[in-house]
Amino acid sequence: SMEGSMLTISFGNWMELPGYAFKDWAATKRRNIKCDRVLPEEVANYYKHYVKIMGLQKNFRENTYITSVSKFYRDQDCEGESPLPMEEQGGQTTPIKRNWEIRGYQRSADGSHMPFCLFAENVALATGTFDAPGRLRVEGEDFPFVLHTLSDFGAAIDKGILHGKTDPVLIIGGGLTAADAVLCAYNNSVPIIHAFRRRVTDPSLIFKQLPKKLYPEYHKVYHMMCTQSVSLDNNLHPAYTSFPEHQILSFQPDMKCILQSTSGLKKIVKFSLAVVLIGSHPNLCFLKDQGQSICHNPNEPITCKGNPIEIDPYTYECIKEPNLFALGPLVGDNFVRFLKGGALGITRHLVAKQKKHQFIVERDADGVS
Repeated sequence: SMEGSMLTISFGNWMELPGYAFKDWAATKRRNIKCDRVLPEEVANYYKHYVKIMGLQKNFRENTYITSVSKFYRDQDCEGESPLPMEEQGGQTTPIKRNWEIRGYQRSADGSHMPFCLFAENVALATGTFDAPGRLRVEGEDFPFVLHTLSDFGAAIDKGILHGKTDPVLIIGGGLTAADAVLCAYNNSVPIIHAFRRRVTDPSLIFKQLPKKLYPEYHKVYHMMCTQSVSLDNNLHPAYTSFPEHQILSFQPDMKCILQSTSGLKKIVKFSLAVVLIGSHPNLCFLKDQGQSICHNPNEPITCKGNPIEIDPYTYECIKEPNLFALGPLVGDNFVRFLKGGALGITRHLVAKQKKHQFIVERDADGVS
């Protein structure tokens, strides 16, 4: 869903998986990739190929949607459904311990839904946090000319909706996604108004954490944010205007927006399209109360930065829910390259627990109490 010309934040080899180097995959595509920043599409294709070359297809269920993950109680069962397959241990099959009941459906090619019910001893949450775009919750935000994803904005650019428009596009947000939207508009000669809440000297701005030589495009945006106005093709029309330390009060039906500075001054700007890019939230609707009970602050929704799921830092098991694990942005690890550590932590814990269980069973079989 990322715009095609963008580059990854991480280097290509930082995101490769064990046993098959990213550069080896690139060689099969006759691409001369030096393992620096690459296109997200290339990483996605590498992961798809990794599944095939490692023979992991049997472990994946595509087009599958989970509707509920709940604790399993002994007096319940799934009507007309089969549990998970039996687990092989030492040549024998033993039933998997039923800690969780997972319900959902699989969508077939003809659009029909096939419901299923599974049981599992352990569940790992790895959904990321890009399901639900962040919203300002202000008047007029539901107007059709107010977008909330970079992909929708890219589609509007591709369709030529903004071609020939004299009013600028209004981009709201001070992070990398908003910067990507600025670059997308700038590269397509679309004038820009950029509004964000923080001051440009704020040390927590992501741009201050990225080396200039490795991320020149983002520092270009940051320079634009600091200098307020930049001209295209040396003409007198301002192609970019920034409004730091401003918040949105409302969107009007006549495609005007009311901004307010931290000092309380209000300003009305006219725009052709607004794009709200202020982060996103996970969709954990399959858990009770959206999973709020397992995050650090159970009174607030789960967010990757402010309120992630609370886990053991070594096993990635949820502190408040045994046999439930979480990794990736759900626990604050916001880059793909961190996923390997989370997966390794979970796997190590499960393998160790399985070996301990086998050891106890073997001792009991030998008559040792």
